[in-house]
Amino acid sequence: MLPSNPPNDTTYGCLAYAEVGVDEARGLDQSGTLERGLAVLEHVGQHQELSTNAIARQLGLSRSATYRIVGTLKQLEYLEADSATGRVRLGTRLVELGARAMAATDLHRCASRYLSALAERSGETTYLAVPDNDAMVYVATERSSNAVTLASRLGTRRPQHTTSLGKAWLAALPEPDRVARVRRMRLDSLTLKTISDPARLLDDLARTHRRGWAVDDIENEPDIGCVAAAVRDHSGRPIAAISIAGPAPRVLRRVEELGPTVAGTAAALSLRLGYVRSR
Repeated sequence: MLPSNPPNDTTYGCLAYAEVGVDEARGLDQSGTLERGLAVLEHVGQHQELSTNAIARQLGLSRSATYRIVGTLKQLEYLEADSATGRVRLGTRLVELGARAMAATDLHRCASRYLSALAERSGETTYLAVPDNDAMVYVATERSSNAVTLASRLGTRRPQHTTSLGKAWLAALPEPDRVARVRRMRLDSLTLKTISDPARLLDDLARTHRRGWAVDDIENEPDIGCVAAAVRDHSGRPIAAISIAGPAPRVLRRVEELGPTVAGTAAALSLRLGYVRSR
């Protein structure tokens, strides 16, 4: 079985993707099945969605070998194919393994006490999520004694554009990266209030960037409101986000209180991970 590497954009528990050089590509066709399978996963993870022919061409593999490798990876759910285009992307098995791998990371170990303190302070449910392509994957949660049980469980994936977690992470990216991501994303509507227009979403992300926290105004689930802020690693790169979630009437009337609160907790966790904001 292939090693368990999470398909997300973080430094913690993820596979570090690199372009395959010409000499490396030429030698890859002579490598063993495991090495070629890992190279395919890394390449798809880097480019997000590719045809099998493109994978073969770009990695310097024979088409027959590439189709066999991709077929096996799809059977094992490490890759999945788009039903319309046939292009492959990282699959659900990697997402599941990635969530489990987070248990051994610094981020996951550090986050628990911050989430717990935030849940008690807010009286709601708190979440930690990491990016996975255009989604956020919930990897940790804490509830206060007064919190309402919510639908999102560990391993759940939610679109970045519909969640405060995703919007907080997107807003923390450098502006060119943020704009490029939004322009290529599918902005499907999950509720009547989901922001599905790229220009409106970019405006919302710009506001989020300026104030330091994001709001989900019933954009992901009916009757649920959330606020969230990005968590950064030692280099300042956003690697995750934490949120406060609960019944919309209860959370949304407190956004001016809860927004700075979640931003402060995210900043404290980022500091614990080595991030020191420059002057």
